[in-house]
Amino acid sequence: ADISNLCNEAAINAARRKAESVSLDDFENAVDRVIGGLESNKIMSHHERAVVAHHEAGHAVAGWFLKHTDPILKVSIIPRSSGSLGFAQYLPNEVSLRTQEQIMDTICM
Repeated sequence: ADISNLCNEAAINAARRKAESVSLDDFENAVDRVIGGLESNKIMSHHERAVVAHHEAGHAVAGWFLKHTDPILKVSIIPRSSGSLGFAQYLPNEVSLRTQEQIMDTICM
C-alpha cells in the first residue's frame, strides 16, 4: 500500500508540474508527503525554527557518532500536518534481531 501511495503522490506531483513523466524529485517530494504528511502553513518564529533545527541536527549528530544506528538519509525542518515541526529520516538496516547495544544506540538517538 505504501508503494502505491508513493507512486500516486509522485504522479500527482508530476501532473501539477504539467510534466510528461515522473521525475526523481517527484518521488522525493512524495516520500516526504507520505511519511510526514502535508506541509503545514504553521508560521514559526525565527527562534522556533532555530530550536527545531538544533533539535533535528542533534539527531543527525548523535546518529553519526553512535556505532549501531541506521544511517541518516534526510533532515527537514518543514512543519507537517502530522504535527511534527521537523523530522529526521533514516535508511533502515534490514535487521530483524538487534543486540542490547544496538537498541541502546537507537534509543539514544
